[in-house]
Amino acid sequence: MASFQSRIFTGLLRLVNKKGFLGRQLKRGRFNRFDCPEPPAALFHSIERDELHGRKYFSLKPPGGSSTGKHILYLHGGAYVQCFTLAHWYFLSDVIDGTGAEIIAPDYPLAPEYTYKDAFVMVETLYKQMLSMYSHSDIVVMGDSAGGGFALALAQKLKTENMPVPGQIILLSPWLDITLENPEINNLDQLDPFLGKKSLQQAGRLYAGSTPPNYYLLSPINGPLDNLGRITVFAGSHELLAADTRKLKRMASLKGVALDYHEYPEMVHAWMLLNFPESKKARQQIIDLVNQG
Repeated sequence: MASFQSRIFTGLLRLVNKKGFLGRQLKRGRFNRFDCPEPPAALFHSIERDELHGRKYFSLKPPGGSSTGKHILYLHGGAYVQCFTLAHWYFLSDVIDGTGAEIIAPDYPLAPEYTYKDAFVMVETLYKQMLSMYSHSDIVVMGDSAGGGFALALAQKLKTENMPVPGQIILLSPWLDITLENPEINNLDQLDPFLGKKSLQQAGRLYAGSTPPNYYLLSPINGPLDNLGRITVFAGSHELLAADTRKLKRMASLKGVALDYHEYPEMVHAWMLLNFPESKKARQQIIDLVNQG
């Protein structure tokens, strides 16, 4: 059974109609209601700011630099239309404290002003910069929600370009198929108090631009899964995106691809970024994954 804290949170999400937030933002063309674009200084020992292609990225470091040799490229969620939130920064602070790893967190280009092509130009360049300094086996690509889909698509693109792939890919409530055509989604849509299918599809179309939304860089469920490094997926049973995380698990099994899968009962979208008992347990699992390498 879900914890008391998570059940209260789920009730609040329903009370304020969180499911309708994205649709209202898309209608108004304003996506910054919950933005926290800069990492709060109080949460991090060291913050370095830089720019690439006119967009900021942040290097978040433990005292004295990376003490484990691990380097994380973190891609935030937000349906490809929203930037970082405060929850992201708290989560990343915990990951640094638990792992001693350095985190690169890009403010990558977002729809509707940009499309996935612009986002990939920035993020792939950043990954290649990391690759020039560190062994690919010491690089972890991690992301939540849209950033989780982006993380898997990035690894797939690197593979098709014969570039070294990251040692680990950690996907947190990932958005794996922006078409949302999996028929299992309809049942989960009724359980999910956080995400709405129609508004997500609309945001996905903005991010895709003129490219068909089933293209693997937009919907990495359609891309290659073999030889991508160690893949770990976290999902909640009450989020509509779980339909495709379960599908990914089945596909990996059929292809003989090792995939670590953790689905938490009754959890909502991106619960691991919050502060429930289940969130703390998942964060510790994530920290252990990075430390084990």
